[in-house]
Amino acid sequence: MRAPLTLLLAALAAPIFVASSLSWGPDPSAAIAAQELVHRNGGHVGSAICRDCHEDHYTSWRRTHHAQMTQRPGADNVRGVFDGRVVRYEGQEARPFRDGDRFLIDVPTTNAEAHGRRIAEVALMVGSRRYQQYFERQQRGDSVAFVRLPILWHIEQQRWLHLNTVFLGPDDANWHAHAATWNENCIFCHNTAPEPRARNNAARAGALPQFDSEVAELGISCESCHGPGAEHARAHQSPLVRYVGAGDGAEAAAKNPSRFDQERAVSVCGQCHGARLPNPLARVRDWFHSGPTYRVGDKLLEHVTPIERDTKVLSGDPEQYSLRFWGDGTARLSAYELQGVLASPCYQQGTMTCQSCHSMHTGDPHGQLRPDRPGNQLCTQCHETIAKDVRAHTHHDPAGSGSSCVECHMPKIVYGVLEIHRSHRIELPDPARDAETARPHACTLCHTDRTLPWAAQQMQQWWGPKFRTPVQRADRAPLAVPDAIASLHAGDAAVRAVYAAAIGRATTAPAATDTVAQRAHLAVAMGDGYPSVRWLAQRSLQQLEQRAPIGLAELLHGIDSMAGPQPRRDAVFATLDGIAHKAGNRLMPPTTGALLGTDLRLDLPAVIRLTDLQGRNVISIGE
Repeated sequence: MRAPLTLLLAALAAPIFVASSLSWGPDPSAAIAAQELVHRNGGHVGSAICRDCHEDHYTSWRRTHHAQMTQRPGADNVRGVFDGRVVRYEGQEARPFRDGDRFLIDVPTTNAEAHGRRIAEVALMVGSRRYQQYFERQQRGDSVAFVRLPILWHIEQQRWLHLNTVFLGPDDANWHAHAATWNENCIFCHNTAPEPRARNNAARAGALPQFDSEVAELGISCESCHGPGAEHARAHQSPLVRYVGAGDGAEAAAKNPSRFDQERAVSVCGQCHGARLPNPLARVRDWFHSGPTYRVGDKLLEHVTPIERDTKVLSGDPEQYSLRFWGDGTARLSAYELQGVLASPCYQQGTMTCQSCHSMHTGDPHGQLRPDRPGNQLCTQCHETIAKDVRAHTHHDPAGSGSSCVECHMPKIVYGVLEIHRSHRIELPDPARDAETARPHACTLCHTDRTLPWAAQQMQQWWGPKFRTPVQRADRAPLAVPDAIASLHAGDAAVRAVYAAAIGRATTAPAATDTVAQRAHLAVAMGDGYPSVRWLAQRSLQQLEQRAPIGLAELLHGIDSMAGPQPRRDAVFATLDGIAHKAGNRLMPPTTGALLGTDLRLDLPAVIRLTDLQGRNVISIGE
């Protein structure tokens, strides 16, 4: 409520009030700025200053995972259990433990010295929703680097995992394969106003990179989305400005993305949610010194070039970028949401922005979807004609997942650290395209007992001949085999992971009581050479068992998908035997083409022929 103007004028007349209006006492950001890693360059002041006037927005932001993205370790924010229990993987082990207020991990020194060990202290943490990663502080001469330690804590499953098992790659005995350096990697998107300040020490052969890195704030804070706040905060120190109102210049200093045009609004989120390179590329040295040149309110594409499937790799693996996309150019790795949005007709031909669906200060922090537009309303806010008769458009029950806009037009086909996420490229399902480009198909992600030709026939019946019937799969699997089963065995690791996760979802068809074949094929996938595929296959089996139990819960609970080859092999055959012996009286018989006999035993030679189609297509995709 504004103060009455007469009272305000009286207060302004008092000398003591005038004096106090010039300064509100010690700057709370000063002590923070004195800490290691924190700067106050470019007009940044930190979220503590914003809180003075915007307590409600500050509180709602603190609830989000953005706020907790990067943190220093403390008793109240370390999610991992540092209790001394050993974590084993590929013949080596780590031991997380505490020493008072210190969080430590006993790790192998190098892969060449399997018996050498050292104690690493956690100095920095990244992540707070699905997992939490840990970084140690390394002194490099008179500079400091933060290097990722080899195990992370999976929050949902409440267990430790080796980093090699969470990214999309095969088992790897190299315990330090993912020892990324925070200063040249995570710093860019998991913090506010990053300045890596890499030193140019290339002349010293074999020398490790050195850094004097600083950020305006650890984590993704107010100024990440609203821009530097110093001018805005300075203008609002005066009670006259607070009560009577700021001028246009002071208001403009604090940018509100909801008032931006479409391109600038999407740019705010795209600065992190879209893997990119500097534009022009010659800016890369500046990036690794003073940080990205984009500032809130700019057009992002004037500063960066989004990475695409055909982006040239200057050095290293020539498939480094192409493997992150499906054959048609759709992203299949998380952190490429910008690429999906820019390729969507809702953006190209409409007015869609990130805020059409997401809200930064309201709703569930998991996904931050707008609570005022639940379910299909995110889409029908524009597609009003469809909203009037959903069944006429979908040919499915309006209350079921078959009428969910996002399940058909934004399917879950994106891999990201042991989870499959929703694609941000809004598009039409196309069975022929998906068969030819070896990517998952929206219809068979739900109808896991159906083939791609079946999907094409249904789409032609409902929506016309523009949907072609596929004549060949890119993975060369028989079209007569259900797509989910063929993809689970014959596809590359990304396809296998997507279908391993899809088969267990509560939204999929057929019903859990009709999934005897799917369970048997998931059991085989628990022996996959990629730990992420094994993890998702076991999770799907457990989900099916919860909805339609056949007596395998205890067996599945005791299986460790990250164990060695022999325990994994034993688990596969024990699960197959369990399904054959227990499912007969509890589950419906298998459908035609599912490669499962009436005795509920798999046609293993046929399954092996499918797995042989994987060939030598070994892929490894980090972050």
